[in-house]
Amino acid sequence: MNQANTLLIIRGIVKLVKQPSAPLMGFGMSLFFLVVYNAGIGGIGFLDQFGDAGYFAFIFPISIISLAMGSSAGAAQTLNADMQSGYFKRLYLSPVPRWVLVFAPMIADTLSTFLFSVILVAVGAIFGLPFLFGIWSVLGILLLSLLWSLSLCGFSTGIMLRTGQHQSAAVVTNIVFPLLFLSTTYLPRELITSKWLLAVSWFNPVTYILEGNRFLLAGTSSAMFLFWAVVIFTVLSVASVFFALGSSRKIKV
Repeated sequence: MNQANTLLIIRGIVKLVKQPSAPLMGFGMSLFFLVVYNAGIGGIGFLDQFGDAGYFAFIFPISIISLAMGSSAGAAQTLNADMQSGYFKRLYLSPVPRWVLVFAPMIADTLSTFLFSVILVAVGAIFGLPFLFGIWSVLGILLLSLLWSLSLCGFSTGIMLRTGQHQSAAVVTNIVFPLLFLSTTYLPRELITSKWLLAVSWFNPVTYILEGNRFLLAGTSSAMFLFWAVVIFTVLSVASVFFALGSSRKIKV
C-alpha cells in the first residue's frame, strides 16, 4: 500500500475520532438494550434453558449486534459529507485509486465498531459475563463482531454510493431490524412455541451469530451455530466489500 493510500486511511480514522457520533450512538443503543432487556426479562433466567449463566449471558449478544447496526452507516456518512463539501471531487480527480476512497472510511468505521465491541465485552466481564473458553471465547466474539460490522458497513456504503443519497445507508439497518424479531433474540428455541417462527429462524442469519455468541459465552447453544456464523458472515463480509468497492465505479461527481 503506497503512502497516499495510507494517508487516506489515517485521515478516515482521524475524522471519525473527531466526529464519533455514529459509533457512540451504536454504543449507547447497545448498552440501553442490554440493561433494559436484562432488567425486564431477566427474571426468567433461573430456567434450565439458560444454564448456570442466567439471562445476562443469553441476551448479551444483542448488544454486539445493535452496536454495528447503530454505527454501520458511519462510512457512508463520511463519504457523503466529503461529496457535499467538494473535497471528494478533488480526490476523485487525483491519481489516487477510486477503491481507496471508499475503503478508507470503511476501515475507520469497522475499527471503531471493533473498539467499542472490546469495551462492551469488558463491561460485560465486569458484571459477571461468563466466557466458556476463556480468551478464546473473547476472541471468537470479537471475530463475529468484526465480520458482522464489516458486512453492514460494506452494504450500507455501497447502497449510498449507488443511490447518491446518504439516507439510503439506513436501508441495511431497516432490513436487519425486523430479523431480530424473527430469531431467537429474546428466548431460546426450546421456549418458542410458534412453529412458523422456529422455521423462519433457521433461515435467518441473525440466528447464527446470536447462537454462535451464546455457545462461546455459556455453552447454551451448539458449536454448529458458531461454525455456520463464521462461514455465513465471512462470505457476507467479503461480498459487502466487493459490493462497496464495485460501487466506486458508479460515483458521479
